[in-house]
Amino acid sequence: MRKDFNVKRVSENIINWIRKYFEKQPNAKGAIIGISGGKDSTITSKLLVEALGKERVFGILMPNGEQKDISDSLRVVDILGINYKIVNIEEAYNGLINGIKDDTLSIDAKINISPRLRMTILYAIGASMNYRVCGTGNKSEAFVGYTTKWGDNAYDFNPIGNLTTDEVIALGDYLGLPYELVHKTPSDGISGQSDEEKLGISYKQINKYIEKGTCYNKEMDDKIRIKYEYNDHKRSLPPKYELKEGSDYNGEKQ
Repeated sequence: MRKDFNVKRVSENIINWIRKYFEKQPNAKGAIIGISGGKDSTITSKLLVEALGKERVFGILMPNGEQKDISDSLRVVDILGINYKIVNIEEAYNGLINGIKDDTLSIDAKINISPRLRMTILYAIGASMNYRVCGTGNKSEAFVGYTTKWGDNAYDFNPIGNLTTDEVIALGDYLGLPYELVHKTPSDGISGQSDEEKLGISYKQINKYIEKGTCYNKEMDDKIRIKYEYNDHKRSLPPKYELKEGSDYNGEKQ
């Protein structure tokens, strides 16, 4: 984390940014957010409550069958005092897998179905409530493409999208959230591995690379660079062909 990172100022600025976003969304009644029990959704939910008040924040817990740490998710909504709903995606997930009827689906292809289902649920309920969907992905994850396209990287606004994992943790500590939630080992809750085990890179190394252009380990530098380049499509809007004057038109003035 950069030495000049001012956590107090960043916290205040994000809270004001959220308020301004909703001032420009006069028809939006509040924010809806997926509560996983991890640090990102916990800290983002706290920011929403500080900005909008707990009455305008709605949490959705979306386990896929049994979620071993769902008690953490329930603890979050209890601490923040927000209303919430539990939607188990297991039936929908199994229905899609069975409906596709393709034994060649890769493990990652199957894993990515879950966050896309969760995105669908957030937008369905959010549309019914007239709430905007809040994203919870951080900069470190996005940098190496550790996100699901049209899954967790689909949202209306994201308060922590430009913060590294170190900065998110600093923010959670500053906001007074329980240590064990803020410093919880991040995992996707699907693969059975921690984020760092699945990536083969530590977030400390990723953050150092973001800040310095190197993590001082050539093998890891190369790995991070390759992941960054390969996953550029996740950080960019889908391209559209642009019609060109003199090429796609016959030259006549309209």
